[in-house]
Amino acid sequence: MPIARHLSQAVLHTIIIILIAIMLYPLLLTLWGAFKTDLTFMTSKWYPTLPLRVSNFRTAFLGTWRYLLNTVLVAGVGTTLMLAIASLAAFTFARMRFFGRNVLYFSVIALMMIPGVLTLVPGYMLYKTFGLLDTYAVLILPIATGGPIFGVFLLRSFFEGIPKDFFEAAQMDGAHDFKLYYKIALPLCVPIMGTLAIMQIVGVWNDFLWPMITINDYNLLTIAAGLIITFTGQYSTNLPVTFGGYVVASLPLLLLFSFTNRYYIQGLLSTSIKL
Repeated sequence: MPIARHLSQAVLHTIIIILIAIMLYPLLLTLWGAFKTDLTFMTSKWYPTLPLRVSNFRTAFLGTWRYLLNTVLVAGVGTTLMLAIASLAAFTFARMRFFGRNVLYFSVIALMMIPGVLTLVPGYMLYKTFGLLDTYAVLILPIATGGPIFGVFLLRSFFEGIPKDFFEAAQMDGAHDFKLYYKIALPLCVPIMGTLAIMQIVGVWNDFLWPMITINDYNLLTIAAGLIITFTGQYSTNLPVTFGGYVVASLPLLLLFSFTNRYYIQGLLSTSIKL
């Protein structure tokens, strides 16, 4: 029995190692490919070589810095609006009593069931009618209007789990509803809001379809769409520079997660406990 168990564990570990290798190898190929010359990459693309060509990153940064700034702006403003709307709406649904509250809440949550591709053309027509194409607003407003739906679902469950004694004690001291929100509820949900913020920023960083169809001015594109435009055109035949652009585009997200992973994990744990 022990031999069979050890054998099964060895097979399981082998499978896990193979799957991890399959997942990590493309990332490693991108990383060491970014340090090669074009000629070196053609002759030795599957393994790292020396010397390292660091100038690829300078070329890649010069081709992507504007897209990075655009993405930071869009993600920062859009995520801030998303968190404000989601937290206010969730607090309202969780702590206030009014006619049709549950109907309205489930109507909002039902929007999560609608695939985003179904609203792609109507959304484009709407923003075109208002003359918002080729502006930052067409990139920020969808985040502020569509992003809060999942946040409302997540934060409402958390707010409902906060003991009523906290709010009743504050109300006895004369606190109004908005003060209950920003003095009690908001500080307690910082980890969850951090989790929502990271998820939203990653979504903005990886989104290329919406910017590609709503932005014709390349100077306004975000990073995912900008990479497609830059590295399928000017550097389409220079894969090391293209890989350098991918690495440069990924660094801000890696830094973000490195400094905020504590809040991200706390948010996930507190959410799972409340749910």
